[in-house]
Amino acid sequence: MGKTDKSNTPLTLNSLIKWGNGNSEMSEELRAKTVNTVWNDSRKVQQGDVFLALRTDNDDGHRYIESAFQNGAISAIVDKSGIMEVPEQFRSDCIVVSDTLEAVQTMAASYRKEMGLLVIGITGSNGKTTTRTFISSIFKQVIKVGETYTNWNNHIGVPLSILRFDGDEWAGVIEMGANHVNEIHGLSKIAAPDIAVITNIGYAHVGLFGSLENTTKAKFEIADGLSSDGFMLLNGDDPRLVKGASERGLKTVFYGTSPQCDIRAENVEISAQTGLKFTVDEMEISLAMPGKHFMYCILPAIYLARRCKIPDALIAETIANLKPASMRGMVEKRQGIRFILDCYNANPSSMSNAISYLCDITPNQKQRVAVVGDMLELEQYTEELHVKLGAELVKSGVHKIIAVGNYSDYIARGAINEKLSSELIHTAKDAAEALEIAKEFLNEDETVLLKGSRGVKLEKVFEGFSS
Repeated sequence: MGKTDKSNTPLTLNSLIKWGNGNSEMSEELRAKTVNTVWNDSRKVQQGDVFLALRTDNDDGHRYIESAFQNGAISAIVDKSGIMEVPEQFRSDCIVVSDTLEAVQTMAASYRKEMGLLVIGITGSNGKTTTRTFISSIFKQVIKVGETYTNWNNHIGVPLSILRFDGDEWAGVIEMGANHVNEIHGLSKIAAPDIAVITNIGYAHVGLFGSLENTTKAKFEIADGLSSDGFMLLNGDDPRLVKGASERGLKTVFYGTSPQCDIRAENVEISAQTGLKFTVDEMEISLAMPGKHFMYCILPAIYLARRCKIPDALIAETIANLKPASMRGMVEKRQGIRFILDCYNANPSSMSNAISYLCDITPNQKQRVAVVGDMLELEQYTEELHVKLGAELVKSGVHKIIAVGNYSDYIARGAINEKLSSELIHTAKDAAEALEIAKEFLNEDETVLLKGSRGVKLEKVFEGFSS
């Protein structure tokens, strides 16, 4: 696959009106204008953008329409009752629909179809963003790629991400996240993936899903919008995915290390100095990040790149230059202490990956430290899984622990149950208190894992150590 031109499908106001089954009194000249970006935050609107007025339990976007126009919006998507709240001078430039959320989802689905691009959809309990980044990074070497904007992977973010595409992309890589059954079904119908990747099945949001069985069911909803000639690309080392694909009779390609995998990593080596190395067939792969879990983000990228005829040499070169996304495994040193910044989210599965990462790059157990925060949305499993986390840290050879947040006592209990001295365990109510403890507790040459849910903001511990 080489760099080549593709017909452009610009996003215009007229298209939004048509696809959203909307009404507008705007002029023909305005209808023909190309849309820059669709925002649901009026503060981010700039010249040429469109503002989406959403009603939520906490707020009503129709309150900010005037502000959006003042910031440069060329139009706003409003509902039939909300149009009367729009200042009269802006009403004729609005697109009036029955329901703004449903309309933007329909607009995105229509735009995706109109562009006619290859869409790769990604879901799973962990690793969605890293997998998306790796796939996009390789594809971008030869073609234009659109992808999920930042972390916009829900019922609002997916359509808004698609509407950010320029219209001349050859491929789109779209993350789909959920914490309830039936949510990914709708996202898959919007994105209509040609290839659907499921990274794994784990305990993320298990309290809201209700069980791992429901989590599995929810992740397989990504197949609901799969194109008729599409296929699944699944982690073949995850027994729930292997079983689920078989039960559903889905056309599937597996990746991983086990014999049933169609694309396999072999000769896996992990080194704190050189990172992660493995081979796929005859191709040698090197990644500067030593965590074994990154291998499962690379393998689908390699398979897809090869399928699109990207040369092995270019694939390997691109992978060698990859870096982790912000707060998703970055390693930085301050005051002689090495920090692993993995502070974006946390659940039992991603915690296990992060602990393995800490151990892989820190052979000396006496230098392993974990600053871990609450794992959220576990509901009835909260106490059990935090106690298990404390135990897992000790079993993995972590020498010191700072547990942070509302569930820190559970983590401490699990660590004490595994006979770690209480003198090596501290609890803190928040990141600020954890920082004060860390300044007294940490020593040079130690490696510190910072891992917790977004709300705990454990990056503040790192930021508190001057560079």
